[in-house]
Parts: sequence; structure tokens; C-alpha cells
Amino acid sequence: MKRAAAAARRQLRPTGRLAQALLATALGGCAVGDDYQRPPVDAPAAYRGTAAPGPSLAASDWRTVFTDPAQQSLIEQALAGSLDLQLAEARIREAQASVVIARSGALPNVAVALNTSPIARLPGETLSSSFLLAGLLNWEIDLWGRIRRGTEAATGDLAAREAARDGAQVSLVAGVVGLHFDLAGLREVLARTEASAALQADSLRLMRRRNAAGIVSAAEVRQSEALLATTQALVPELQRQIVATENSLAVLLGRPPAALELPAPRLELPPALPAGLPSELLERRPDLREAEQRLLAANARVGEAKAQMLPTLSLTGTLGLISTSLQDLLRDGATVASLGPNATQSLYAGGALGANRDAAIARLDQALLAYRSAVLNALREVSDALVAYQRSGEQLELEQVRVTAQRESLRLADKRFTAGVVSFIEVLDAQRGLLVAETDFVNARLARQRALVQVYRALGGGWQPVAMAQAQAPRSAVEGK
Repeated sequence: MKRAAAAARRQLRPTGRLAQALLATALGGCAVGDDYQRPPVDAPAAYRGTAAPGPSLAASDWRTVFTDPAQQSLIEQALAGSLDLQLAEARIREAQASVVIARSGALPNVAVALNTSPIARLPGETLSSSFLLAGLLNWEIDLWGRIRRGTEAATGDLAAREAARDGAQVSLVAGVVGLHFDLAGLREVLARTEASAALQADSLRLMRRRNAAGIVSAAEVRQSEALLATTQALVPELQRQIVATENSLAVLLGRPPAALELPAPRLELPPALPAGLPSELLERRPDLREAEQRLLAANARVGEAKAQMLPTLSLTGTLGLISTSLQDLLRDGATVASLGPNATQSLYAGGALGANRDAAIARLDQALLAYRSAVLNALREVSDALVAYQRSGEQLELEQVRVTAQRESLRLADKRFTAGVVSFIEVLDAQRGLLVAETDFVNARLARQRALVQVYRALGGGWQPVAMAQAQAPRSAVEGK
């Protein structure tokens, strides 16, 4: 037994030097495939649309953009309870585990095994087996960078998931603020509609009394009835929209659908919003960062696929005890040891390796096109949002003038009717026109508020990775089992 152990040690000495040489070769090896470089982007010098000078609106935290206390409270509740953010965090944890898995290929794989093998039987001998209890080593030497490229791809996937998480936060903040604006606008329209219906109901009662006295015709009474019914018919639809908006907002907060008692937002809207430089979008917008990281991962997987077509070299070793008797294995087993290289080159795989490389190249082309498309779409969205904010401000001013004029028109129509100069139909037209003007004014103000949210979102939003710790999902109940 001692002679066998000594012989094993003598065999390990030159093999150990071989292992050192293989390790040096692996560390000095080059990775197959091109290193990632950001593709050139034809970004304009400035956005199309009016913007205020200064740093981008998205460079500020969302609290400095949406300063209304009620909105800030809603956003904080949404960040803490959003299921979408919790889902994004779970996906990040999955990607983190994938990075560890990919990186583990570059490390030695050590195992212990108990194997049995048959021993060749000569004529007249009984059947017998040998038993081996040994530690096993398998260490792939990453000559062509296959493992490095795989790790690079997994790291890119992780960064893409993190960018998607940031994008989910931007969408969540914008969604909460937008729904709060919608809810306040709908409630104001409902209040104005109900007030107009009450005014028209008073007018109808007056018309009926005057008709009974023979002062006005039945046609004017019917006109008043029709206008009142038309106005009252708007109420159920507005109430439905309010309930639907409350339900949508409750879901964003991570709650079951329920009524929400919220004050109207108080938010000063500046004449123009700072947008920064278009080149900043590449670093600021989460969807562009996500698209670029997926492009980086696709580029790395092309190198990984090419490396799979080349020879593989690994260092394998065995150290243990062997015996023909299982019960004597630990006491009288002979020592066996081996350490050496294991090289493999695929000669024919039915075209699978070449097809795998071609598929990786095609996915790289798709990722590149998706990235360029995302950049163009981002530039378009910012321009659309800036123009919408500018034009909505102009429209809001005109709608305010219209409301003022319509109120004066109703006042004058009332006076002319009281003086007997015109029929009540002119008063009804003025009442109808005032309700429409007031509704359009509220919608114009809502469009401007929505445009602010659109600019914030298009520029990339004020995401803060540190704040995401509040939105992390609790560990699964089965974790650790």
C-alpha cells in the first residue's frame, strides 16, 4: 500500500507542473468574439420643441418635480406596495443568481464519489467488482473565453433587469401622478356638471310657471327639459370614470379597488420645462439602458457561441482508495491518484454548433436594431412631450378666455330674457355653452398636467436606486427549505 502511495506521489510531480502551465495558459488566453462598443447614435444637438435652459428635469428627484403633498404621499405608498416593483426585484435576484452560475464555470468543480466497476472474469473465476472512493476534480481551462463571455452576457442581463426596475419605478411614479390628475379633473367636471344641472332645473321650474301663466310657449319648456336631461345624462358616465380611475390608482398602490378621498393637487406649472441634452438620454432613460445592456449581452453570446466550436481543455484529477471488497475499502484499499489534461474537439454535431453561432449573430442584429429603434423612439417621445406642454399652455389660456366670455354671455342672455327682448332658447344656448366651455377648460388644464408627466417620463424620470430597497419583495415562504 505504501509503495502504491509513493508511486502516486511520483506521478503527481510532473503533472503538477503541467497543471501550472495549463493555468498560466488559461489566464493568458484571449476571448473569442469582439469586445462590446456602444454603437454610434445620430442624436440631434437639441430637442425639437421649446424647453427651458438648465439641467434635465429627469436629473432631479421626483419629490422636486411633484411637490404636492398628497401626490408625494401616494407615490411613497406606491413605491412601498407596488407588485410590479416587487416583481422587478425578484427578476433581479434571479439574474444575480445567473451571474454566479455563469461565473462558476471558471472555478474548479470538486466532488466525492463512490463508484463500482466490474472486473473482467477469466474462465473458472467468479464474478467480482472493484470499488473506488475518491475525490474528483474537473477544471475547465477557459482558453477561448467561452466562460468569460457567458459571464459577461449574464452580467449584461443583470444590468438590463436593474434598468427595467428603474423603468418600472418611473412608470409607477408617472402613473400615480397621472391618475391623481385624472381623478381631480373628473371630480371637477362632475361638480360643474351637477351645478349646471341644478341651474337648469331651476330654469325649468321657472319656465313651467311662466308657461302656465301663458308668458312662454310649450316649445321653450320642452327645450329646457331636453337640455336638463342631456346634462343629467352626463353624470352617470362621469361617475363610472371616477370609480374606474380610483380602482386603477388603488391597484398601483398595491391595494384592492376602493374609493379614495384625495384633495385636488396643488402644483405650479412653469411656462417651460428643462430638458437637457439629447445625448443624456442614453444614460438617463431606463429603457435605453436596458436595450443597450441586452445588446451587450447579445454581443457576448456571439463570442460564447464561437468558442463552443473550438477545442475544450480541462484539468481532471482523481485521488482516492480502490479495493475489490467494499468493507475493506477504507482499511486496506490501495491509493489511486491521477491528474492530467482532458482535451475534446467536436468533429460533427449535425450542424448544431454552426447554427448556434448563426442564431447568436441574428439575435445580436435584433438587439442592435431594437437599441437604435429605442433611441429614435425616445427622441420622438421627448419632442412630443415638450411640444404638448407648450401648446397645452397656450390652449389653457384661450380656454380661460372662453369661459369668461361664456359666463358674460349667460349673464347678458338672462338680462335680455328678463327684459323680454329674447326668448328663453337664447338662455338655454348660453347655459349649454358655459358647461361645454368649463368642461373644455378642465380638460385643457388636465392636458397640461398630463404633459408635465409625459415630459418627466420621456426624459427618463427621477429614479433613485437607493429608494428601491423599500420595494423589495419579502422572501418566499419556501425559501431555505
